[in-house]
Amino acid sequence: MTNLTVVSVKNLQHSYGEKSVLKGLDFSLQAGRVYGFLGANGAGKTTLINLLLGRLKASQGSIEVLGNKAGSAAAKAKVGAMLQIGSLPANLTVIEQLNLFASYYKSPMSVSKALRLSDLNAHENTQFSKLSGGLKQRLLFAIAIIGDPQLVFLDEPSLAMDVNARQQMWQTIRQLKAQGKTVVLTTHYMEEAEALSDELFILNKGKIVAQGSPSELSHSMQLSEVSFASDLSEEAITALLPEWQWQIVAGKATTQCKAPSMLLKQAFAQGLSCDLLSVKPSSLEQTFISLTETAELKDTASANSASDKSAKEQAA
Repeated sequence: MTNLTVVSVKNLQHSYGEKSVLKGLDFSLQAGRVYGFLGANGAGKTTLINLLLGRLKASQGSIEVLGNKAGSAAAKAKVGAMLQIGSLPANLTVIEQLNLFASYYKSPMSVSKALRLSDLNAHENTQFSKLSGGLKQRLLFAIAIIGDPQLVFLDEPSLAMDVNARQQMWQTIRQLKAQGKTVVLTTHYMEEAEALSDELFILNKGKIVAQGSPSELSHSMQLSEVSFASDLSEEAITALLPEWQWQIVAGKATTQCKAPSMLLKQAFAQGLSCDLLSVKPSSLEQTFISLTETAELKDTASANSASDKSAKEQAA
């Protein structure tokens, strides 16, 4: 099952009028894996999900979902989706909602199983309008999996959930993966992306700027987080070690760097004691920031180069 391609995207481009949102994406997704798509607001994540679901028609390129055209009846029968903005009939109870959506599929999951997997047994007779934000998210998740889909899209699934509910959802996602299902996840929680994703795609301004497992992406940046106890201010430590950007929180100085040995050599030369010293691989969050910043710099350099070339051609 893990060698089965469930999504194939080739030269995918999409624009809203003159505004280009996605710019030539190429990737494929295999069965039995969890894929995380990360990007700042406006990176193109929501547009991409809508295209994969067939809710939008691509300006250019091709999309195949489970061997069918995205959005076709054959694809929809095997796909479940939990979108970031979702609403349901206010006066229907949880169990009524699940029975309704289960009726749309030929071979749905049992309602009792969906209730258990989404931890909603205690709320099955509660109307949608009376559910808390976190419970509404759980119900939307249950609806996404009620059709027993092969491919599940989860857009910010744990939004508004407490810690216990989030952990329960993570466990269910892992169960779906173990059953050979494919999960496409978008999230702003770096901990969630790192805990669940087999592979990550980093989107920036409509392009995939990095792809790989969380550990592979962190290693590719070769960044380390260096921290030590300090009673100096941020300004003072920056004056002593100006090549790095520092943060001082609760008496701990922290920075990210590619050469920790060089940093520490300079710190000791400046007479810093570096008590409670810690050197560890950079977090996924810092890797994400670094990757997007690098992409921004490349885009700026490319734009400047094109502008300079145009100016020289006009002058000639």
